[in-house]
Amino acid sequence: MMARNRRYGRGRTAALKTRAGIATAIVLGGGAIAAAAVAASSHSAGIAAAPAAHSVRYGNEGTMLSAALADWNYSRTGTYSQLTQITSMRGFSQTWHHGKMLAVQRGMVVLATNQFIILRSANGSLHLWLVSANTKFQNVSTSTAGTAALTGNTSATQQAMQTGNMIPATTLLAGSPTTAAAMLTPTPATQTVTVQVANTDLTVTVTVTRSTATVNQTATTPANAMPAPMANTFTMNAWQTTNSLARGDLAVIVGTRSHWTLHAQLVLFSPLSTSAVGGTTGTTTGTTGSNTPAHW
Repeated sequence: MMARNRRYGRGRTAALKTRAGIATAIVLGGGAIAAAAVAASSHSAGIAAAPAAHSVRYGNEGTMLSAALADWNYSRTGTYSQLTQITSMRGFSQTWHHGKMLAVQRGMVVLATNQFIILRSANGSLHLWLVSANTKFQNVSTSTAGTAALTGNTSATQQAMQTGNMIPATTLLAGSPTTAAAMLTPTPATQTVTVQVANTDLTVTVTVTRSTATVNQTATTPANAMPAPMANTFTMNAWQTTNSLARGDLAVIVGTRSHWTLHAQLVLFSPLSTSAVGGTTGTTTGTTGSNTPAHW
């Protein structure tokens, strides 16, 4: 499988697995949240927010997700096998299992920070996942079993691993190569997105200006409690690699939902390059116009 070159300005067609930041980003949120996406100006360019869809399922999915998490420490093959069997799940899903809400999502990373990951699925579903020291991250770009768990699709896995064709996998997880290219490509327009976590005091506003993302949040992001009011502002490179993960990576996240927030326990990912999806670094790609509010 081919990985994305994260070094902007050189080495775009070689060493596609090199990791580095490249440019600006949009932050979109969802999952167990109500997300309000606000465009910075009428000239902003980016991917329009879509309603954060969800589903609650009962039965085998909960058993498979529970087994996938339980198997990780001693049988990664078992984890891959469990996730590979969840073939019908193309976006976000959650299910009760033994009194716990388990959740899973396939998609493309919009932003990765030390506090959270924002993932956008092929159907436009947007979700914010909190991360902690216990969250496990695994690059599966060189593993056939891992890639099968990532995509949940035999054909897409075979094409990615045998010929390096990432278009099928990208279409399944991101929606289209065009959408993926927009996520991987810099844009000169400043963009602002506000995410409010429903039933909590947490609101996160992200303003991206070229390669810098300025993040403002009104509350904490605790692992085992409700967010508590506390203003905080920090800046980062929008394409910064955090926990080996970066904007534009294809990913599947498995975890739990509690205190109105999603908590990532396992993140399988594969870096993607603009070359793999037909994008051109340095140009603007995507939908021009204002983002529309998304509610869950």
